[in-house]
Amino acid sequence: MNKSNATIELKNISKQFKKNTIIDGMDLSVKAGEFLVLLGPSGCGKSTTLRMIAGLEEPTSGQVMIDNRDLRELKNDGHTIAMVFQDYALYPNMTVYQNLEYALKIHKVAKDERQKRIENVLETLNLTKYRDRLPSQLSGGQKQRVAVGRGMVKKSEIFLLDEPLSNIDVQLREKARDEIQNLHATNQQTIVYVTHDQLEAMALGDRIAVMDQGIIQMIDVPENIYNNPANLFVAEFIGTPQINVIEVEYKDSNVLFNNKSILADQNLNLKEQKYRLGIRPENLFCSKERQNSQDLELTVENIIDYGRFVQLSLVNDEGLTLKSIVNTFEFNVNEKVFVHLKKATSLLFDYEIGKNLNWGNYE
Repeated sequence: MNKSNATIELKNISKQFKKNTIIDGMDLSVKAGEFLVLLGPSGCGKSTTLRMIAGLEEPTSGQVMIDNRDLRELKNDGHTIAMVFQDYALYPNMTVYQNLEYALKIHKVAKDERQKRIENVLETLNLTKYRDRLPSQLSGGQKQRVAVGRGMVKKSEIFLLDEPLSNIDVQLREKARDEIQNLHATNQQTIVYVTHDQLEAMALGDRIAVMDQGIIQMIDVPENIYNNPANLFVAEFIGTPQINVIEVEYKDSNVLFNNKSILADQNLNLKEQKYRLGIRPENLFCSKERQNSQDLELTVENIIDYGRFVQLSLVNDEGLTLKSIVNTFEFNVNEKVFVHLKKATSLLFDYEIGKNLNWGNYE
């Protein structure tokens, strides 16, 4: 019985193009059978990292290890690594069915098994009626689904996906995402998945590696990425609406905004200096009546009704703008509201470098 997954390890990997550093001294370990998502903005180096794992790009320095063996020593027969490219990479003279079947024929998968796998993928990706079409007869979204399907029919130890769902409409994207999850649960392949879509990353990943400028800023499970981000970049990149950030000062056990206390804690032992306070929109507690003297008084500038919840845009005369998520429909535009902050649901970041100071540990 063949092993269905493999470990991946990047050891001090760097990649330069001319004088530009794309990846800078990256260390990364992916466990056998893990679903790891590389998440970050365009140009952060996530696709380059994936291509180095696939052996399509040579690192400027460092090592890529597959099951403790240098990638350069491995002969990829298609059983070890399968990759779905962002630009489809389909065979233009082959039908959809033939594109899906080609690698399976090369690797001598039995005809009955080939047909079973292909029919399942065609149905899952809503491609059955396009099975006899050539790539030139398909839309961009259909081509991308074929590319995803071609990777899905191969049961390789490592499955690499580079923005595979970006051109697929929402309903089919959810179905394809579910199938990728089911594929992982069934085959226990090691999957590395590149995306700039934070919701996709949170839904799919066992762990998420958040990248910026060629450096992994944080790697952890989705819950920790969201609730305890390593720094301000991660906090701002994850979450919709984006986290609220207020420039504050700490003095005499009080967190001050414009010299007014908005949080107080006698147990804190912070330096008296500037900080950045982060509050997720769902953790801004709004009311029509002032709860205590530390409440911020703001005005409702805009309301967006999402059905499940309401998003308030709140402003004051001092240039502060905050977003709040509430589950009630009692607020109106131009109405005064009072916002209460809680230390337990707030984050404190270093003013200069943005590091999360984990001020919950001061309790």
